[in-house]
Amino acid sequence: MNTLSLFNGTVGVSGLTPVSGIQGNGSSQETSIANLLSDIAKLIDGGAAQGAGTQGAASGSNSGVSQFLADLAAMLRDPDGSGAQSGAANATSGSPSGGFNNFAAMPGNATSAAGGYGAGVGNAGSNSGTPASVPAQASTGSASTGAAPEGLSTAPQTQALSSAQSKQVADAYVGNLQKDFGLTKDQAAGIVANLWHESGGMNSGINQGGRIGAPGSNMADDNANGYGIAQWGGTRKQGLLDYARQHNLDPSSEAANYGYLKQELQTSQAGAIAAVKGTNSAQAATQAFCNAFEQPSDPQMASRLGYLNQILA
Repeated sequence: MNTLSLFNGTVGVSGLTPVSGIQGNGSSQETSIANLLSDIAKLIDGGAAQGAGTQGAASGSNSGVSQFLADLAAMLRDPDGSGAQSGAANATSGSPSGGFNNFAAMPGNATSAAGGYGAGVGNAGSNSGTPASVPAQASTGSASTGAAPEGLSTAPQTQALSSAQSKQVADAYVGNLQKDFGLTKDQAAGIVANLWHESGGMNSGINQGGRIGAPGSNMADDNANGYGIAQWGGTRKQGLLDYARQHNLDPSSEAANYGYLKQELQTSQAGAIAAVKGTNSAQAATQAFCNAFEQPSDPQMASRLGYLNQILA
């Protein structure tokens, strides 16, 4: 068949409405283009009388390309998305009832949906033709491996936390540690008491000395260049930076600090978790984590135990 007949209206195809060129302007021209696209969609589907797109899909002969063209025709007939195109002048029978919502499932979109334009291509299964929903906007931050730990932010820290904020972050750490390592609340609180002491109140973006923000460039493992919730230094400080980069996180964020802490406790510092699990009180857990994980030259245990009481309050 001479497909040019669609443009000049000389031959036509059974069940189709030939278009005599792209004539007129404004809405009349859009209608002509819409009818042309609908006819092309029907041709791709083998000229099925039911039409292509959302309704045509139900016949079992739908293709991704024809559905795209049919929905594009629907968009031209109903540019404001009101869904009223089914009653528009010259609307072709079998137009997608539902407008052009299926554009959300075009190739390259993050959402893959049954009924999207890729669903009928190279797939022997049926295509329901159901319009895909538009994907939700991403939340603040963008960790590549999924959601941030519960209750912890992916945002960079730019100022010191208030007392109330410190308690909130401490509670989130306790909950995540219990879930991730099977600890009791007292055992998890003992770990967090150490972190509170080291970070001046659960500040994930704190440099040793008190400055909040990005980590200093000095990577020495000494008493002047620690960084983060556990005041990591040397190769462990570099480990935090590497973790943050690999997971598309800011190294000063709560999510990056907890994620790296969790990684250490699952690998190189697994002995610290074992030591904490061997305790039967919050005070003993605080001491065990200090000795196994922090290993400070001056433990200042009274300070750590004081923060423990705040966490458990």
